[in-house]
Amino acid sequence: MKKTLYSVLALTCLLLLTITPTVQAQNGRAFYKTSYKNRNSGSFSSKASLLSFGIGFPNRSGAGYDWDSDRLGFGPLYVKYEHGILNELGIGGYVAGAASRHKYGPNDRYTDKIFSVSVGAMAYYHFNKLIPVRKLDVYAGAGIGGRQLSYTYDNDWGGSRYHDSNFDIIPLFKVGARYYFTKMFGVYGEGGYDDMSDVNLGITLRF
Repeated sequence: MKKTLYSVLALTCLLLLTITPTVQAQNGRAFYKTSYKNRNSGSFSSKASLLSFGIGFPNRSGAGYDWDSDRLGFGPLYVKYEHGILNELGIGGYVAGAASRHKYGPNDRYTDKIFSVSVGAMAYYHFNKLIPVRKLDVYAGAGIGGRQLSYTYDNDWGGSRYHDSNFDIIPLFKVGARYYFTKMFGVYGEGGYDDMSDVNLGITLRF
């Protein structure tokens, strides 16, 4: 997890080093002279509604898969939503899913199928009162979620079948950054812990 956080922080720092100097030279002094209560870079606000789609890696969902000819899988894939409640605070949730199928043994007689789905609710703090870059939204979030893991084994020759499932409650922690190319479209990267992946990347639509 430490490596994940370091990677996200490194990405954030790279974005800041690339984008911030010019903006700070023009707006930094006025930005920091404004009181914290009234300060806002414009990257997030209480009116913001964010819809994000992403993919995570590596696959920690229990439905992990290897890249071989007899094993197929996808995910974890994420759909996220967040709405602002204050200029620097937002609440939201996500749904993530992953699946894999593995055929093995003589003539691929055995088949394992694994499906994992996770749902979580989170609260986010945005650093728009500390970073004077309108297009860059740096944030951290925490919450709680649940993950359902289902496993099925089939013996194609003997007709035997085995099914098992389990449900876990999971604490959630994320840090990340978004960069908006337009008022409504941006990309994001975030890392942390949700028992599905260490890092996920994707796109964000802002309404």
